[in-house]
Amino acid sequence: MNKYINHIDSFYQAQRGFVYLTSFHLTRDTELEGLKVSVQIILAKSTFDHDEHIVITFTGVQDLKLGSLTILYPLAFDIIDVSKDQLEGVRYKVDESEGNVFSFYCSQITFEILG
Repeated sequence: MNKYINHIDSFYQAQRGFVYLTSFHLTRDTELEGLKVSVQIILAKSTFDHDEHIVITFTGVQDLKLGSLTILYPLAFDIIDVSKDQLEGVRYKVDESEGNVFSFYCSQITFEILG
């Protein structure tokens, strides 16, 4: 297993049970190397209790596609290691497969459980 697949596995372990979208933030920062787009989402374990949640940040986002952000379905992530596909600066393909809420490519995924 490579380090990207290990990171995806760690993400799935941490994200388990956190399936309800409470926040979606898109930022675009200007850097010396160009523009950097980031998506930060916050997921909770239920639609009414947000005391414990996971903050997930996707950096270097490209080819972002958005569906409806108003659904109340649990989100399901499909994250694929695409680091060998030789796409410049891209390591992951992220797809929310349950409700087609979003899909994109990114260079980095960070996550932290809070609460």
